[in-house]
Amino acid sequence: MHLRLWPLVPAAVLALLAIPAGAARASIGVGIQAGPVLLTGDAHPGGSYALTPVYVVNTGTEPETIALRVERISAGNGMTVPASWIRATGPAVTLSHNQSARIPLELAVPDTARPGQYFSDVVAGGSGGIAAGRANLAVAAATDLEFKVAPGVVSGSWLSLPGWLLPGVVGLLVLVVAGFVVRNSGLRVRLERRSARTSAEGQ
Repeated sequence: MHLRLWPLVPAAVLALLAIPAGAARASIGVGIQAGPVLLTGDAHPGGSYALTPVYVVNTGTEPETIALRVERISAGNGMTVPASWIRATGPAVTLSHNQSARIPLELAVPDTARPGQYFSDVVAGGSGGIAAGRANLAVAAATDLEFKVAPGVVSGSWLSLPGWLLPGVVGLLVLVVAGFVVRNSGLRVRLERRSARTSAEGQ
């Protein structure tokens, strides 16, 4: 877990920032899970995957609106994850003191993605900030993001078949079942064609 106060460098542990005079004992702080955000199994070019939800917590005394973003701020093995590959599947969360939440993330790998190991950071940024001289400092915390893109494309599924195919198959099955039921019910259907002349003579 990393804490970063922009524009300062990351610190090793999460800390609270005291807001200057006027708000006695008020503080702002954001926490994030210590373990990395991972993908179960390998990703493939062209695929979309649900990542493990990210645990965040408001460690300060003031309400915080926490949003996630992807930014490489720490060393790690692998290619940097483009921010456009990751999106939060839910909105930013507003948390009160010591309140926590889990924010789901989705990974969308483009067709042109290079196979290999990828690494970056998931940064949880808070809405609060403090003024220090001429600088406005924001509080955030980060954890690792790791996954592997394997060669090959995503296997197609029956859900990707043309839209008309499934109704057509269902309709055909209904006709077959109906024919089977009629055949085994003992019912007989007789079709008779009568000419207009025959009909007239019968009147």
